[in-house]
Parts: sequence; C-alpha cells; structure tokens
Amino acid sequence: MATAVTSMMLVISLQFVNLSPASSVTTLNVYAAISLTNALNSIKTQYQTANPSVNVVYTFGASGTLLSQIQAGAPADIFISAATDQIDVLQNSSPSKLVAGSRKNIAKNRLVLIAPTTPPVSAALRSFNGLTNANITGIAIGDYRGTPPLVPAGNYTRQVLTSRGIFTTLSHKLYLAANVRAVLTAVENKTLVVGGVTRTISAGAVYKTDAAISNKVRVVETAQIAESDPIVYPLGILTRTTVLSTAQSFSNYLTGSTAQNIFRNNYGFLAP
Repeated sequence: MATAVTSMMLVISLQFVNLSPASSVTTLNVYAAISLTNALNSIKTQYQTANPSVNVVYTFGASGTLLSQIQAGAPADIFISAATDQIDVLQNSSPSKLVAGSRKNIAKNRLVLIAPTTPPVSAALRSFNGLTNANITGIAIGDYRGTPPLVPAGNYTRQVLTSRGIFTTLSHKLYLAANVRAVLTAVENKTLVVGGVTRTISAGAVYKTDAAISNKVRVVETAQIAESDPIVYPLGILTRTTVLSTAQSFSNYLTGSTAQNIFRNNYGFLAP
C-alpha cells in the first residue's frame, strides 16, 4: 500500500515539473578597432537588453593586428576596422572571406594633434606644423608600417604630415605605438617605452573621439579632411561565422538609430 501511494505521488508531482530545455545563449565574436571601445561597450549594453539571448564578446586592438589574428584563424564573426585597407584584404581574398553584401561603414572620425594639458614641453604648440620646433622632442603616432598598415591612425598621421611637407623632417622625432590608445596614454604620461628605452613625448596624433575621453590632453589642431584618406569604420561579416543571423542582426543594429545616437551624441563619431 505504501509503495502504491508513493508511486501515485511521484506521477502527480511530475505533472508540475517544467521539462522544457533551458534557453540557449548565442555568442557573437566581434573584432573591432580599439578606438571604438567605449562606444561599442555602451552599444552592447543596449543591444543585449533588447536581445537577452545574445552574448556579444569583443576583441579590441589595432586593425592590422586584428586582421592578422583573423587570417590566422581567430574565431571572429564580425570585423570592424578603422580603415578600408584591412577589410579590403578579406573581401578581395579568393574566395572572399566576407559574406557577400555584408560590408558597410558604421561611422567616421577625424584625426587630431594632441598635447599634454600640463607644461612645459608643448605649452606653445599650436599646429601640426609646430611639431618641427626644436622644443618638440618626441611625437607618438600609431605604427604605420606594414601592408596594410598595422595602425590606421598612424597611417592617417603619416599622410597628414606628408601633405604638409614635414614628414621627412619629423622622422627622427616619431615614436611608433602599438595602437591609437597607446598613443593617447603616451601623451597623457609624456613618455613612451620604445625598444626598452623610455622616450619623452611632447605630442601625438589620435582620433578626435580618443582625445575626448581624456582630461589629460588638449586638442592642438584637427587635420583637414583632404589631408588623408577618409577616416571610416567599415564592418564585414566573416564567412566562417556559424551565427550568421545573429551577426546580421548586430550589424543592422549598429547602423540603426539607437547605436548611431550613441556613436554621435555620446562619443563624437560622425555619421557613416
């Protein structure tokens, strides 16, 4: 009798047990230019609130470094570069490594010359041309070497200095940093370690949006648009992705009103 009662209670209790499987979470791996860090993290918060089943995982770095990682097999679903060159490499591969029709620009930016807010080394600096003055002893810029360039911001800087006819003159003062945020830090700290040697930094070139997040630097001058290639952020979805619909959803979100308002109004990027 006891056994029968126990069996009946077990059957009844099972009717109230939720046997539905736990909801799954989709991981989306986004490799993005380091200058997008703050804006993309804010956008991630909004996107995941609206899409709780998606976990966006970022890898930030210099665009050329990220390209090398992707070419070596890194599990990127989306790549957002700070220049067209790195995306071109993937798109023009045979076969193309980008999903057809997925490429688009999500934002634009401007290049600025910055200096520390505290004297003495660069208190009188007023323009890119002023970098030729003898009191400016060290200039931090992104590593523009490589094909395509390792750090797009460094390549844009090289183009601006070349446009003004002072690149060769300044070559002995230029110290190369691993990414644009490393340039910002070098100007904030007035030093950059290069090859194990600490160099004094008087100024540097970063994006306008990088300068805006620091109260330790001042904008000396904004480069003219015509002095360099257009500063754009192209996005592409990798053909290797196994979460194509999620990648397309996030890509579309980045050009939608919520994300674009964050890019422009919160962080100072320009419309694509």
